[in-house]
Amino acid sequence: MKLKRFLTVAIVAVMSLAGLSLNSASAAGTYGISCKNDAYGMQLGFHYTSVMYVYRSAMTLSVDVATGARGQYLNDAAKTGAYVGNDCIYAGAGDTNGTAVVAADVARMAINSIVGAVSSRIDMAYASKAESSSATGLTFTNKNDGVAMSANRIIGGLSVWADMTFSDFENTQTFTNIRQDSMKFDGSSSSHSYGVDKTFGKALVGLVVSSIDADITTTFNEGTYNQQIDTYGVYLAYRTSIFQIDLGMGEGDSDISTTRKDFGNDQTITGTTTADVEYTNARISATFSRGRFSLVPTASYRQMSMDIKGFTDVRPDDLASTVGGAQDIFSTSNATLTTQDDAVSARSVETESIDLGIKLSASLGSLIPYVDYTYTSEDTSKAVYKKEVGPDGNDSEAVASNYQSSSHIGGGINFMLGSHVTGGIRAGSINGRDDWKEDYVSGSLRIGF
Repeated sequence: MKLKRFLTVAIVAVMSLAGLSLNSASAAGTYGISCKNDAYGMQLGFHYTSVMYVYRSAMTLSVDVATGARGQYLNDAAKTGAYVGNDCIYAGAGDTNGTAVVAADVARMAINSIVGAVSSRIDMAYASKAESSSATGLTFTNKNDGVAMSANRIIGGLSVWADMTFSDFENTQTFTNIRQDSMKFDGSSSSHSYGVDKTFGKALVGLVVSSIDADITTTFNEGTYNQQIDTYGVYLAYRTSIFQIDLGMGEGDSDISTTRKDFGNDQTITGTTTADVEYTNARISATFSRGRFSLVPTASYRQMSMDIKGFTDVRPDDLASTVGGAQDIFSTSNATLTTQDDAVSARSVETESIDLGIKLSASLGSLIPYVDYTYTSEDTSKAVYKKEVGPDGNDSEAVASNYQSSSHIGGGINFMLGSHVTGGIRAGSINGRDDWKEDYVSGSLRIGF
């Protein structure tokens, strides 16, 4: 009896593997036909072929049967039906270009990178004037690791500086498969900022040029999203014995490239476009000291808008070698393997946030440890994607992540080696942001001449 059971299981396993190998050429679609091919009658709501395949729950024997495959039969002589399949009955996100889902989050990361670099530079510039300065100010959350360097007062009182950061991030929305609504994605970004500034008494005026590169795997549509943003801006800071305020603004442009799958023929859909960006930021902080300890409350505002130009998602034509039953699906009057490209409308996204934070630091000679906490109220454009065309087995669709608020807790230590070398390391995490995971460790270094 045990032997019979073993043989039965073995036979079933072999047959299953054989079935998978036979369908390897059309892994995503039953017939390997693009969802935007004229022959795909169900997707377009009308039949275009003189002979069509239709799904059946069981084999139907009749004079019209042209294949012995279970569950398929040729339509009747009237040919009033349409080619039917569920390959292209997507979840909305699966049939959506990545710009509609992740662009706003990229804008958020970009403004954090730019403002984080400038804020760090401003703090370092003022810290270099104070023997026991804690280089206070808000730590921005996307500076996972990196190094910043500056050379102060080298020509006519001008200082130059550079900042480089790296970040990893992830949208953690529950994901089952590409045919269920979801905006799950993960990726990394890098940024480079270069600036020049000069002090005028208690004021600091500077120029900054930044470049941000984001590479994202868009799980929701089995694709990728790459965006490169280049900006230039100005900043102004002023500091008294207690208060510090700084302002900034800038603009630039961006190149975007995306890919996603055509789940009918399993080929890669590609799209490219450009975008214009603008940003503004402001920050105010106060320093209250008693003995070795300093308490620094901070309030800041930052905003970035991105206008994405309309473009075309290019779907590759079907390949005759991979289309199943091509001789029956394509009639003489519709013998085409060409597909329709998708028009992607222009879209504007914006991210805006207000931060309230507090930092406690202690001056211990050349070492200055600190801890800080920040609460962020955020208004970032929501992802928008198409609604489901057909059921996916869920009672309700997954909605776009709603980013409204978060909290940041972190700490670090600043160090001073003589009067020419200062720097620091810091770490922290983001909590409470809807469907989001982000931890960071970063470092900075200033070398003065």
